[in-house]
Amino acid sequence: MSQLEFNIKHAGKVYPVKISTDATAGALKEQVEELIKVPISRQKYMVKGGLSDDKATELSSVIKPGSTIMVLGTPDADLVSKPKQRSQFIEDLAPEQQLQHLNELPIGFQNMGNTCYLNATLQALYRIEPLRDMILNYNQQSADNVADEGHKKIIIEMKRCFENLKNKSYKAVMPMVLLTALRKCYPQFAERDPQSGFYKQQDAEELFTQLCQTMGLIFGDKFTEAFSIHFRTTIKDTANENDVTVKEDESDVKLQCHISGSTNFLKNGLMDSLHEQIEKRSTITDVNSVYKVDKQITKLPKYLTVQFVRFFWKRSAGKKSKILRKVVFPFQLDVAEMLTPEYAKEKIQVREDFRQIDKERLEKERDLKKRKIDDTTVMAPREKYETEMALAKSEHEHWIEEFKKKTPKDLQPGENPSCLYELIGVITHQGANSESGHYQSFIRDDTDENKWYNFNDDKVSVVAKEKIESLAGGGESDSALILIYKGFGL
Repeated sequence: MSQLEFNIKHAGKVYPVKISTDATAGALKEQVEELIKVPISRQKYMVKGGLSDDKATELSSVIKPGSTIMVLGTPDADLVSKPKQRSQFIEDLAPEQQLQHLNELPIGFQNMGNTCYLNATLQALYRIEPLRDMILNYNQQSADNVADEGHKKIIIEMKRCFENLKNKSYKAVMPMVLLTALRKCYPQFAERDPQSGFYKQQDAEELFTQLCQTMGLIFGDKFTEAFSIHFRTTIKDTANENDVTVKEDESDVKLQCHISGSTNFLKNGLMDSLHEQIEKRSTITDVNSVYKVDKQITKLPKYLTVQFVRFFWKRSAGKKSKILRKVVFPFQLDVAEMLTPEYAKEKIQVREDFRQIDKERLEKERDLKKRKIDDTTVMAPREKYETEMALAKSEHEHWIEEFKKKTPKDLQPGENPSCLYELIGVITHQGANSESGHYQSFIRDDTDENKWYNFNDDKVSVVAKEKIESLAGGGESDSALILIYKGFGL
């Protein structure tokens, strides 16, 4: 494969670049980002056309071999270096390895023009097993007729998309009919740019919320039981200690992480969101007063969704701008502090039992790795891959059974046994506001917690766990917008 060799010059320094002649401009920008730590969205190339089309190939037509190209752009001070393990594309593998990875890698969605927000959200929803099964098993004939036809159409088309993902019917799925149904049911997603006439980029979090509403209408308790968080809300007038209201029936499908100038960690933002102050008129004194609102969780779902409240309406710009602050999130989240005291006591006991089982699991894994000294057995790549997958699945099922032994029998439908969660999915946004930039999703492998998939529209690659740590934000590069956690041990 022939290669194009040239230099780039940035901030007075010269860097050698070597890239395949048939690579895209986007691939070049990724390589340059590693060299000079300037996010792709900020890179400006002093060549004809400025390499504005990331899908453009034939780089040698605008960059001459041996030449030096000036690149402009401000480095991101908080940009975390990419992991040493590069994204692994099928095309990079040896021919004998491609067959097994074709079967292993999931497939993506085609971008139909500013539809990355839809593609990233659908991939994240598909990876939530009970939700995926709910949609794949949807039967329109036996469904309740209460819901509007528009919502039913969305579920029917989501089912079609999920079937194509499951069966890998195409190299990439094109969800055009789903998009049409979505825009008809929720007109905000049909908004066009008044100048270009093209459909606008939309907010993935808003889409996630609206799809949850649709699924709640179609599936009812079956959906809400597995994904709703229940709260006890106490509202106190700070000027009148006798004015106290307690609500036991509030619920939501996600927790919010508010980001202030002092928010550095996810748990800080979550706690701030559960304990707020609001101003309203008192029904007792009939004057405005400051009320303290405290929420405590009374029921944890098996799957917990967390939203980073990164977008806010900026009046001067007339659009939703983005809070770029870096907020670190954990792979394992313990929400014990957010529960009512009596509920926390139940969950903490199970948490300790589960941690003991996980300790035994990790010890066994270390022992197995030590024993893998004799690896002289000759296997074809496909046979080796299938053997490894079978063993991994068997081990996974064994430990799931061990966790079940310590799971209480009196749980509510869809309830998480403990207060622990493990991260399985992230929807990210790159850019400065919700109407521009790019959305992607990062999803953990079902059996290998150190292996993650990056879904960038129709491009799917394997990334190391360390890459996920770099999605905490801190600039216009990819930053987490929605986190999906699964109950630990499930």
